[in-house]
Amino acid sequence: MKKVLVIAYFFPPLGGSGVQRTLKFVKYLPEFEIRPIISTVKHGHNFAYDESLLKEIPKIARVFRSDSLETLWLRRIIEKAAGFRRQKVREIPTQVGQGDRQQEIQGKSFKQRVFDFIDNYLFIPDSKMRWLPCGFLTSLKVARKEKVDFILSSSYPYTVHIIALLVNKFYRRPWIADFRDPWVGNKAMAKDIAFRRKLDIWLERKVVEKAAYIINVAPPITEMYKQRYPEFAGKMITITNGFDEQDFRSLSPVHQEKFTLIYTGIINEINYDIATFVRGVADFLKEKPAARTNFQCLFIGYIPPAVIEIFVQHNIRDILVTLPYLEHRECLNYLAGAHLQFLTFGQELDNAYSGKLFDYIGSGKPVLALLPQGVAAELIREKQIGTVISLGHWEEVSKGIGKYYQEWLEGRAVNHESASKCREFSRINLTARLADLFSKMDT
Repeated sequence: MKKVLVIAYFFPPLGGSGVQRTLKFVKYLPEFEIRPIISTVKHGHNFAYDESLLKEIPKIARVFRSDSLETLWLRRIIEKAAGFRRQKVREIPTQVGQGDRQQEIQGKSFKQRVFDFIDNYLFIPDSKMRWLPCGFLTSLKVARKEKVDFILSSSYPYTVHIIALLVNKFYRRPWIADFRDPWVGNKAMAKDIAFRRKLDIWLERKVVEKAAYIINVAPPITEMYKQRYPEFAGKMITITNGFDEQDFRSLSPVHQEKFTLIYTGIINEINYDIATFVRGVADFLKEKPAARTNFQCLFIGYIPPAVIEIFVQHNIRDILVTLPYLEHRECLNYLAGAHLQFLTFGQELDNAYSGKLFDYIGSGKPVLALLPQGVAAELIREKQIGTVISLGHWEEVSKGIGKYYQEWLEGRAVNHESASKCREFSRINLTARLADLFSKMDT
């Protein structure tokens, strides 16, 4: 059996959608005669933790964990300095004519300006670069000791590719860099700083030059990289995110008496068009006031206070139910018991599917999608698994909810059989594609 060293920061017990891709590759690679050897962090930092995911790591796999060096000592020093500075500022009286300048200076706190400086000028290529020394030393040691045949690095963070690049330099084995989303040109991660752009471009090129394959999660991203690096176009491969059919077997659906529209995960109140969604919900309830006692929005995950405030502003806070981040299987139980699944993200993600979409597909329930035009919208339309609404069209949100609510009232709501329509996105089929790349490198 061949061995692959998998370098990944986000791995159980860390939770969230970003963990699922690497975990499922690790879970199914043994079925293709490839034994995963994982190099990850000992105490990683994330918004979510899910101990239950540890059960999915196959016994044949070996996991090695190293210190991420993500200590809080620097934060404590900065916060103390910020508190001392605030005290001094209060002791200095504001003079006439200085109010505007003082307001400008205080637009960002001293603490925030220090953190911004560190993030912009020291954390390169990302904040997880603190794991680089320990991650590299452990990965190289493990690669040699285990005599691995291949290397796989999977971002985010991009630091994992730097670690893999260094390991590959001292232990030359075929290497696949799983970019998932773009590195250079990632609208959600980009820094508007000239030297950072140049450095990211240089680092990305080094990885592209040395890796045998570069994997992306959507065809538009792959095409973008082919155009960016035409001399390496043959290295660019698409392997999307997907759903694990085993996750949806033997679920215990959480029964809901009310018609339940569900959303799971993080909401980015800045980039997501939540205002349009909430206005659409409010209009639906205005058109059908009797539904107010028979309808609820269930949000599971991280819901910023600003999002809740939008519900308050539209006088519909009473229909919003929020739950904190749940273990993956428990979250799937809630999806199985809901009636309509809500999906949205901002214009900057027009070339991505979103891992959440595939959990929605696995559940078989219809999807109400408020999306930019792109691959996710095209998939939902092509497979006929829900309703796609363009960003900003609150009246279509109202109509879409009304349509599914009426079907539920009349007992006509049906399972959309999304999983059977989207078989090519099953995790085992996607892992087969990855295994095929390893076999090509082994010739």
